[in-house]
Parts: sequence; C-alpha cells; structure tokens
Amino acid sequence: MAIYGAFDISGSGLLAQRTRMDAISANLANRNTPGFETIQVEFASGNPAQGSDLGVHVAGIERIPMFNGQYVNVASGSEADLADGAADGLAPMPDISYERSMVDGIEALRAYEANIQAIDTTRSMIDAAIRVLA
Repeated sequence: MAIYGAFDISGSGLLAQRTRMDAISANLANRNTPGFETIQVEFASGNPAQGSDLGVHVAGIERIPMFNGQYVNVASGSEADLADGAADGLAPMPDISYERSMVDGIEALRAYEANIQAIDTTRSMIDAAIRVLA
C-alpha cells in the first residue's frame, strides 16, 4: 500500500462517521415525532468505488420501525397515521433512547477524531520523509 493510501482509508472513515452522525442527529431531532422510524447506518469494509478492500463505506441506511407502544391522535390518512399500518387516526411514537443516541454520537465523534489524527500522523510521516530525502 502506498503511503497516500492511508489518506483514502482515513477519508473513507471520516465520510462514514459523518453519515452516522447525521443519522443520530436526525433520530434525536425526531424522537418526539409521531410515526418517525429510527434511522440506522450500516458499515462495510472496503471501497467499492475504487475496487479496494481497504477503508470503510456506508453499505446501507435503513429505517427501522421501533415504536414504544404509545399513540397520539393525528389526521387520519397521514403518513404518521399509517406508520403502524393501520388507518385509524393514531400514530405510534418512536422508541428512541436519548441516552443510547448520545452514547452513539460520542462514539461516532471519537471515531471521527481518530481518523483526523490518522490523517495528521500520515502527513507528518510524509513531511519527515521529504526532509530526509532533501
């Protein structure tokens, strides 16, 4: 692997974690929205766009209907009303844990910071190599 490949690996990690953080923030913003389905980001290894086995990419973004058993009255026939599959004028409330989402957000932030540190370290290694050769 060329030393510049480390930039690609860390860059793919930055992009994947940013996508994960976007999903987490959407979940938190909509935790009191009737009919909202939890967003979950799935990662996979490699970079299919470049045909590489190195790095990480977002394999999929799924909406998962996780409802807490409580219902609220909404306009009958609306998307929120039909989130549970019944056209009864009641929309289920999502089951999104504030605490779990915050832990996931901190984990994504730490992974993002680790990728930034890896980029900085790679840059420092390249600078040192250039100074030795010069």
